[in-house]
Amino acid sequence: MGSEPRALQRLVVVGDGLVAAGAAVTLARLLRPHACQVMWVRPETGRGSQEGGVEVADPALGRWLAMMGYPESELVRACEGLYSLGTEYRTGAGTFFLPYGTHGIRPSPAPFEQEFFKRFQGAEQRAFANHFLATQAARRGRFDFPVDDPRSAKSTLRYGLHLDRAALARCLGEFARSLGVECLHCKTFEVNGDPDSGIRHLSVDEGTEVAGDFFVDATGESALLLGEALGVPFEQSGVAPWRYRLTYQEAAEHPWQPRAQMSREPWGWRRRAGLQGRRVVDCWVRDEAALEQLQQELGACGEAATVEVLGAGRRASGWAHNCLALGHADALPGELALSEWFWASRCLLLWLELLPDATGRPALRAEYNRRRQGLYEILNEVHWMHAANVECDEASLPESLQWRLSVFRTFGRLWRRDDEVLSDEAWVALALGLGWHPKGYDVTLADIGVERLQDKHDTIYRTLVKVAETMPTLTSVLKGSDKGLGNEVK
Repeated sequence: MGSEPRALQRLVVVGDGLVAAGAAVTLARLLRPHACQVMWVRPETGRGSQEGGVEVADPALGRWLAMMGYPESELVRACEGLYSLGTEYRTGAGTFFLPYGTHGIRPSPAPFEQEFFKRFQGAEQRAFANHFLATQAARRGRFDFPVDDPRSAKSTLRYGLHLDRAALARCLGEFARSLGVECLHCKTFEVNGDPDSGIRHLSVDEGTEVAGDFFVDATGESALLLGEALGVPFEQSGVAPWRYRLTYQEAAEHPWQPRAQMSREPWGWRRRAGLQGRRVVDCWVRDEAALEQLQQELGACGEAATVEVLGAGRRASGWAHNCLALGHADALPGELALSEWFWASRCLLLWLELLPDATGRPALRAEYNRRRQGLYEILNEVHWMHAANVECDEASLPESLQWRLSVFRTFGRLWRRDDEVLSDEAWVALALGLGWHPKGYDVTLADIGVERLQDKHDTIYRTLVKVAETMPTLTSVLKGSDKGLGNEVK
């Protein structure tokens, strides 16, 4: 007979960054019905990834905040936040917008994007992204919240957030304590455990012993629990398309704009994301020579910058024995499009979906590691899509991405997988914008004339523009309500 189930009674989170704070909040909130105590060990040497800069969060963060019971407007106010409708891309081939929202157009008879594959050839297919209310609103600096009325174009809106990452980690840390999380600050700690039996306890500051049924490793790339103590190896996945991430700040954009900006540069990608009091610029840089040139240019302009060396790969498993690694302690799928917290939160919610008991449940562990590997590959694909035909040729892309792009370019079709990180509409808009243009379209459109499609698209476009022009500006939304204007900019 198997061992009797024993509920988890004490979880220990280790780390001192955004991932650790978010994990402590999630566990405290969602395990409260199970009477499970959460302890957070915050070592000075256990900080996760660099906490400076801006968290560019997609709508998943808003859903998570609602699940946790944290008032979004308070967080926006405390973190100098701005609301965002998506990202404006500028490439050598032109400009396109990657919206968070949906277009809301039902298939008639084929999916909406298929109509653009019939009507246009090549880069002109990017007109698809112009038929989102989010696109038209963002281009005009307009913003509003979604409405729960399917007859309204505003029901198609979704929004993300730009938040000061250090302030976000601090706010979540305070919220964790309000939920009953016991916080233990320390200078050093040692892990008592081994690869055969898991983690028994932590020895904190050479005295205090911290025991638990389960441990969460949020100590960044060092992975002090899963990697160092339990010996789970890190598996490199070749050379990262960009070796460095350089970050600097610019003056705030006025009026505030509800979007981030991504621009293709000779050395990689540059992302600008606004906050209320400043704008944070992140550069993904191909090699050392390009980095030195960029640093010289910024230095000549008096701009101070920080540099992070980027890796690529993942641990052989994210969950071993009684330890779960999150964020960079687990893997480096790439953060050009989706952040470390996005990756960590998706993994943590997957673990909670399976929720083992204190006996470990190896079958659940195996299922978690299987699905976590699939999620890693999907995030990594989105990262590598931005490198194709510049940093690498298509033959160097992950095989799963090569196959998906080939099917898309040939048939204009997607096959949705478990744990997708982008909606089908967003994936199509991104693929079209980055240069993959389908040669075929749905056969149900064979007898529909191009003129009829043009009339339909023109009507939709005019309607969206009219609605967008009646929406308030982002500045007026923040200044004219309680939606999050920071004290420092009032």
